[in-house]
Amino acid sequence: MSGWLPLLIIIFAVALVVGPVMWMKPSDRDRRLAGLRQRAIASGMTVKMRPLPPALGEGTAAVYFNRWDDPRRLVVGWNLELQRMSHELHFAGRWDWSGRAAPEAAWHLIRELLDRLPEDACGIQSTRGGLGIQWQERSGDKGFETVEQSLQQMRPEIEEAIRQPAGRNGDSDADEEEKGERQ
Repeated sequence: MSGWLPLLIIIFAVALVVGPVMWMKPSDRDRRLAGLRQRAIASGMTVKMRPLPPALGEGTAAVYFNRWDDPRRLVVGWNLELQRMSHELHFAGRWDWSGRAAPEAAWHLIRELLDRLPEDACGIQSTRGGLGIQWQERSGDKGFETVEQSLQQMRPEIEEAIRQPAGRNGDSDADEEEKGERQ
């Protein structure tokens, strides 16, 4: 037995060193998600983690944003979320507004965008920074390509559909407020 004791101590010591190293090593899934997000950043998109829509439970999902070309005078702050079931009162099947709705001029374009999304998409978000698609990234490279192409093709049209007309002298009220704050 005394001959085994040093061997057991060595095995235990190695396990103490190797165990935490293996625990910190990213999984295949983590590496795949990091690769998708790096591709998004390389193509000019922004990626942010946001809570899942309430109908989908707890957790988070990435939102891939395509920046607006000209963010002035845009009506933003509207979000579409995937719901538990389809209903005729929803905006489109299982999709409904979370709070404020987008301007009606953009509704047909948003419905077209919904038709293009991958199956694991769960939201569309509009912020001052851009138009984003929230998806759970289960569809991998194919889903990423769908998200990227959909945003590249539809974002410019949606951007113009949600733009408020210019006010007096080509300025909107928001632009005038911003000028007043700078003075």
